Amino acid sequence: MSVTAGSTPNSAWIKYWGNRNDALRLPMADSFSMTLDSPTVEITLDHADVLSVRSFNPDGSEKELGAVHIQRFGKTLELVKQYLRTLGVEDALPASALITVRSQIPPAVGLASSSAVFSCLARAIQGLILPAIELTDEQTSVLARLGSGSAARSIFGGFSALLAGESDAIGSAYGRQYADEHHWALYNVILVPSMHEKKVGSTEGHPTAHTSPHYAARVQAIRTRRQRECIDAVLTKDFEKLQHVVEEDCIDMHHVMRTSTPPLDYLTEDTHRITRDITELRRSEHLPVFYTMDAGPTVQLLCTEEARDRVLAFARAQEGCALFEAKTGPGACLIP
Repeated sequence: MSVTAGSTPNSAWIKYWGNRNDALRLPMADSFSMTLDSPTVEITLDHADVLSVRSFNPDGSEKELGAVHIQRFGKTLELVKQYLRTLGVEDALPASALITVRSQIPPAVGLASSSAVFSCLARAIQGLILPAIELTDEQTSVLARLGSGSAARSIFGGFSALLAGESDAIGSAYGRQYADEHHWALYNVILVPSMHEKKVGSTEGHPTAHTSPHYAARVQAIRTRRQRECIDAVLTKDFEKLQHVVEEDCIDMHHVMRTSTPPLDYLTEDTHRITRDITELRRSEHLPVFYTMDAGPTVQLLCTEEARDRVLAFARAQEGCALFEAKTGPGACLIP
């Protein structure tokens, strides 16, 4: 029996960066995001004698996966079995699997492709093991986190957090939804200055976080103030408050990255130009729009419906940039 699931990336507003346990992807601090409605990933999961992973590009051509990518899927399945053992159903997942990935997301350009892929895989696993156990969304978010920390949030639609927890138990960090996709319609205009894959992926970057002299202060700010401010701003639909805390956290994370050993600078001259120009446009035209960037040069411009046309016009005027548009979305789901 095969199972197919679909999912999408999320736009991270309080950023997940750095772990207390890298092997289990247990984060140091909470994070928060808005799940998008596109671009999409579909994964079909089936029983197999040995692990096999096939991946298809947006144009339908098959992507040649390197050993590192295949090993990541294999390691995730091993960790999933480890977690299922704590639930008393370690044999629910087959010995190995055939995983077929069909993605509309350009790889490694700062569009959180791993959050879509591993939330999708987790939802497919949930469907595959249904005869043995009916996992809750919270438990399914743990499966997603084991492949990619940010994927725990894409299990849910709308606005959700990855709660860090405190212990080293495999299930101690999990996702939680704070408002669904119908709560607040926001738009994400995504500008990609470069379609080249980044040299250092997020998984490789996380362990360097602790080497920054500014990292401890970042974690403390999230724990004591930022996460709560972001959640409150979403629940009350306070766009200006949301703008301040999201941009503050984005700038702070990239400061930590640049001051780590080795330093990581994902942002390009185009990134800096776009953020300067949108800040000036916001000031001069009083637009409800803010920016954020993950581990890549991609700039996400979040806005309300009233600002959407103006922000799109600004984005289309940026030469040499690929453009995507998304809005608040429903999260990972099983596809009949």
